[in-house]
Amino acid sequence: MIPYTQQGSYTVDQKVSYMKPYKTMNFKAENKAVLLDILRSIDIVGPLINGDRRKEYTEPYAMAHLLSSLAEGHGLLKFPLESIHREPPNDKPDFLLSMGRKKIGIEHIDARPENETRKDVFRRTEGIGPSVYFETPVEPDKPKRSAKQLRKEIMANVPGAGFGDHIDEQWAKVMLHFIDKKVQKLQTPEFSRYDEDWLLIRDAWPFPSVNPENATKYLFSQILNRNNKLEFHHVFIISCSNRGPVCEITKSGFHFHSRNDLWS
Repeated sequence: MIPYTQQGSYTVDQKVSYMKPYKTMNFKAENKAVLLDILRSIDIVGPLINGDRRKEYTEPYAMAHLLSSLAEGHGLLKFPLESIHREPPNDKPDFLLSMGRKKIGIEHIDARPENETRKDVFRRTEGIGPSVYFETPVEPDKPKRSAKQLRKEIMANVPGAGFGDHIDEQWAKVMLHFIDKKVQKLQTPEFSRYDEDWLLIRDAWPFPSVNPENATKYLFSQILNRNNKLEFHHVFIISCSNRGPVCEITKSGFHFHSRNDLWS
């Protein structure tokens, strides 16, 4: 089990009172310096600190961390660059990244158990449960529990049986589940395809410490062992903990990008 601390209210310091709204992921950047300045000015942290994990908060968080980290590398980002955060019902995919004539669709998914997400809502909206609580292991696609049961679990705050051995393999299984889930969406008629299709996973699954290299290596081996190819040109996995590298997986291998946290 993982103890999680729900922090208090987020207050913007006077020194950064010029900060733009948290969800302003629509911008143009002529070069790397401008891109980093724009990203740094966007409040992607405040809403999450306050315990709100709706997609309008988690998507900008993941996209901003992805772009800031890729900007420090070589090859994937070209300038001038334009980012468009697409609104429902035209959010298939969630982002459109334009670099010259090249257009990249970026689909985002929050890798978090649905029941834990619903508990987040109850904690935030109803103010129930302790400020420090346990998150317990769970398999992907577990059935939804009733609101009554979830409230009962929040108040009881009982630690689970633990995660056991082979954490890296379990992590890979969860990530593969979300990749497959989005591959199905990628192949539907309403999903727009571009020069490249990227998948961005915000890893918020309640695992203890995972070894990124071992876990990603195992995930890549599982992808290779399957008959169907990786439908996305790039899959990026970014931890919600503000730490750890950005994992990149393609059909030919995997790579790690150093995390460039502009908001800590």
